[in-house]
Amino acid sequence: MTPAQAAKLSAGLRTSLLQSTQELLGSALVLAMMLEDSLHAAEESLALHALRQLKEVSRAEHVMEVLSYVVSFGSFVVFVWVSKCAVASPSFRPDASRLNRLVYACVTEPEAYSSARLKQTKPGGGAERAETFGKNAMRLTFCTIGIQVSYLLWGLMQERIMTRPYATGELFKSSKFLVFANRFLALLVAWLGVVVIRRFKLESTEHDTPLYKFAHSSISNILSSVSQYEALKYVSFPTQVVAKSCKMVPVMLMGYAVSGKRYTAFEYAVAIAITSGAAIFKLNEDSDAPVKNTQFIGIIFIVAYMACDSFTSNWQSKVFKQYGVTSMVMMMYANLFSSGFTALGLVLNLEIISVWSFVEANPAIVAHIGIMAICSAVGQLFIFYTISKYGPLVFATIQTVRQLLSIVLSILFFAHPINAMEMLGIAIVFVALTSQIYQKYQANKAKEQAKVVAEPVSPAELEERAGSCSDEERINAVQGLLKR
Repeated sequence: MTPAQAAKLSAGLRTSLLQSTQELLGSALVLAMMLEDSLHAAEESLALHALRQLKEVSRAEHVMEVLSYVVSFGSFVVFVWVSKCAVASPSFRPDASRLNRLVYACVTEPEAYSSARLKQTKPGGGAERAETFGKNAMRLTFCTIGIQVSYLLWGLMQERIMTRPYATGELFKSSKFLVFANRFLALLVAWLGVVVIRRFKLESTEHDTPLYKFAHSSISNILSSVSQYEALKYVSFPTQVVAKSCKMVPVMLMGYAVSGKRYTAFEYAVAIAITSGAAIFKLNEDSDAPVKNTQFIGIIFIVAYMACDSFTSNWQSKVFKQYGVTSMVMMMYANLFSSGFTALGLVLNLEIISVWSFVEANPAIVAHIGIMAICSAVGQLFIFYTISKYGPLVFATIQTVRQLLSIVLSILFFAHPINAMEMLGIAIVFVALTSQIYQKYQANKAKEQAKVVAEPVSPAELEERAGSCSDEERINAVQGLLKR
């Protein structure tokens, strides 16, 4: 073989080897790309599968949550219906057994009420008629301060529990257990209060109220509390408490629906002004909630809270006036039903197991729940007394003040951002509240003057009233009596 032929053969071999190498590298590259696509597809499939599993778990949890409430409330409705049928039977005897007495007390509507008891407990009747405006204002101020202090601390503890992770890095998710803890401790406090009242005969705790009527406000109170806790998962705390200021309008509308209560145009104007201020705040606030794309869910929870809470106070006011129960008795029975409903719900969906595991892993939450429950129980003492004496709208006004003070504390402690438009919204709310307080003062003053002129009084009673009036009020009162 000549050198030229050898060189030609060597060049051919190199070319063939290069082509084979290129084809092999191309095949390897295609195989790698196919493998990469397969891996991406597998990862996407696993991610979608995990996402579907999370959605299925979340959906199952919500279904169990709804089911637990349906079973809890539904079982009580069935019990009331069966009890009414049993009591209506001609063979039913209330004194035959303890169960019969319980059934009779739960569903029997009394034919007549004690006029003496109603006179003692009905707002504006009996001894309250001789009470001066100053004493009445001092009592309302004391109730207001009690509610403010109790629920400002309660609100801060609530935000700490629901929005800040604990030692394991997890958030506490059981709003139902928090409701149960609050209601159960309040039940113990109210029961102890009733025992002390009966022991020292401070006032009558007897009543003719069918026990099932206490359950109406318990159910609405549970739903409002759960909605309030759930709202914290989707909106910031300041947004929640400002939006709740809008519930003055629902309270007024619910008052008409429940008791036929009517309000003046000025009172509606104040409520609308407060609502407008809250809306300005909401529209100019950026939510710092953990889930950014579900703010509408938070709004739904807030609306549910306002509707249920406005029904609760109006229904309790109706029971106070209709049956003459005391605030301590109302607190005891309302929390008895609330504790029972929430405890049954925790057991039905096995939520109590997850709560126990969380508490074991994060024992620091026990102190937080305890402080929150104590604040709630103390606050309820003031709340039930305020509703029984002054009605649901006054209570709603006190709550509005508390909520706006909660905003300030929340901003200071948790550094929630606030801008000029939000400040404008808060200012509108405060101006509306100030005008409402001034109008109430003028109305009460005119009412007291009208009482002095219109009511027949003895010389001794006139002298007593004159001691608490200004010189101008005394002159007007004497002129009115002379005209008569």
